[in-house]
Amino acid sequence: MSKDFDRPAVLRCGRCGRIADWNDARVQVVCDCRPRLELAPPLVREASASDRDQALEIFQREFRGRELVADGAPVSLAEAEMLVAETEGGISGALAWRRRDGLLHIVALATDPMWQRAGVGGYLLAEAEAMARRHGLPRVLVTMTNDNIPALYFYQRRGYRLSALLSGAVSSQPRNKDLAGFAGIRIEDEIQLLKNLDLKT
Repeated sequence: MSKDFDRPAVLRCGRCGRIADWNDARVQVVCDCRPRLELAPPLVREASASDRDQALEIFQREFRGRELVADGAPVSLAEAEMLVAETEGGISGALAWRRRDGLLHIVALATDPMWQRAGVGGYLLAEAEAMARRHGLPRVLVTMTNDNIPALYFYQRRGYRLSALLSGAVSSQPRNKDLAGFAGIRIEDEIQLLKNLDLKT
């Protein structure tokens, strides 16, 4: 039987705005009538030492019980570089990244459910791309799991293209056996998406 580690509600419904459980979430086609939180843009910055605990809490809520995998191997968020988004004095989202092979590799992005549909993820991603340009890195790579349909939608709308499928890379980790993810989809594979940046912009 699939395990979900009693995952908490982490997604905001695009229609009613209610916070939804990961397993109970579904995908449906809707138009631009979906409610959206109209708030001032968050302040996105590199995480300070005091920010990291809050950021790790957001990641823990998002990925509860799972061994995160990048390039087919376990990755520790505690050791990753981080960007955080600050909204109304609190951390509303975080992005974990590392530099490798001449690119910026995003290994995790998560938004506090209270601040979803407020553009937090988009601002974090935009800052990561700006940071890659500042460091002269022409590509950004993103890692996710096969069940994460919302993330596939999010990144492809922003110019990312599928670049690799590491079959069984996630489920091969002992802690990840028989995990259920978005809409109860079995978590098995690592998916990578890539975006080429224009370093002149």
